[in-house]
Amino acid sequence: MKKIKNFSQFLNEGFLDNPVLGKLGSIFSTGPNIRGEYLSSVETPSRSLDSGIPTSFSNSRNDESSCEGNDCWTWFGKEKFWNGVNKVNNKTVPKIAIDKSPDHFNITYAGASSGFLLKHAKGGKGDTIHQLLNVLTLELNAYLETIYAKPVLSRIKMDLKGNKLSVYVPLQRTPAHYEIHRRGGLGHGGDFSGLVKYKEKKGYEEIIHKSGRLTEKFVTFIK
Repeated sequence: MKKIKNFSQFLNEGFLDNPVLGKLGSIFSTGPNIRGEYLSSVETPSRSLDSGIPTSFSNSRNDESSCEGNDCWTWFGKEKFWNGVNKVNNKTVPKIAIDKSPDHFNITYAGASSGFLLKHAKGGKGDTIHQLLNVLTLELNAYLETIYAKPVLSRIKMDLKGNKLSVYVPLQRTPAHYEIHRRGGLGHGGDFSGLVKYKEKKGYEEIIHKSGRLTEKFVTFIK
């Protein structure tokens, strides 16, 4: 009996020599995904076993209703998908880019101002460009968990021009981990009541910034 040295050889020599099992072997021979796991051709998009988030995606989607927690930003692949090229329901997605370092966090948006579910508590698609602020707090808070830095609220630069939005948040070194949260409105003053619960937090600060039709209140505090 021929000795099989490894799993790949088992697939190639043990399965593929058998005309019936050869079809099964071909399922596992498509190569590893980005996590190094072997996927069948019918597993696109696949889902991470531990997080539930897809580990691969198509560059054309029509399944916004499947985004867990109405967070299609994460579900579809973050910057890799939201790149100004891919499509959702045959519409080209906005281009979103993030630049971060220990002294700043900058996020930019260019594209349709509405029509996509990016990240919205109620699954709305009428203010996609405003939903960029939800992406900002999601990604910046994740980054703040990895460094000791405080968002410098007074120096935030928010620039809305047409279908482009840029938000720049300076970061200052600190011995504590901080969080940042926001509420605001596009075309209206915004409801800031959801931020009241943070006022008793240690190191609490707040500020309101405006740019064009966009009004945002940011708060930060020690985690």
